Amino acid sequence: MILHFLTQVLNKNLRFLFSFALLIFLTGCGYHFGPGSLANRYTTISVPYVEGDKDGDLTKELVKQLGTAGGFQYLPASAELLLRVKILEVRDKNIGFRYDKNGRGQLEKTIIPVETRFTVLTEVEVIEACSGEVLIGPAKISAYVEFDHEYYSSRNGVNVFSLGQLSDTYEAHDAAWHPLNIALSQKIVDFITNNW
Repeated sequence: MILHFLTQVLNKNLRFLFSFALLIFLTGCGYHFGPGSLANRYTTISVPYVEGDKDGDLTKELVKQLGTAGGFQYLPASAELLLRVKILEVRDKNIGFRYDKNGRGQLEKTIIPVETRFTVLTEVEVIEACSGEVLIGPAKISAYVEFDHEYYSSRNGVNVFSLGQLSDTYEAHDAAWHPLNIALSQKIVDFITNNW
């Protein structure tokens, strides 16, 4: 009789300790109880034109990334969710330099930029279409790309651009937009599909 009573008490305490340990383990590993991600509650999403997207490339990449991510089905209209993105800031910063050379190939004292970091900062919101309720955000998400370029200048100090020619720097800026839009759209889609 006493042995039976001790076995029941021990089993009850072991179940409690096991349940408590499991709870600590799951919450310690980042597991969250609750409704889960948006993809568990909604299936379709629409992307209005990104505010500040001059050529539509960022909007196009967001749609493409949403299609490949698999969390939501993209619909051009009448979706359950709206992904609203707004470009807040575009920055470029010279991060690599070299000494300029004169016409004979000798180094001069002038330092010119040859590497640039191009950064875009956006504001992202996910809105329930039928109610207008903001479900995620506003959140600020940024991405950057770094690229090399040549900096052409004439020996008399006149910038090549002022002579009516496009320098390699401007062409490199234009070429960097697309990879930057890809990186930014991947970060935005990861943020909304993995948000709790």
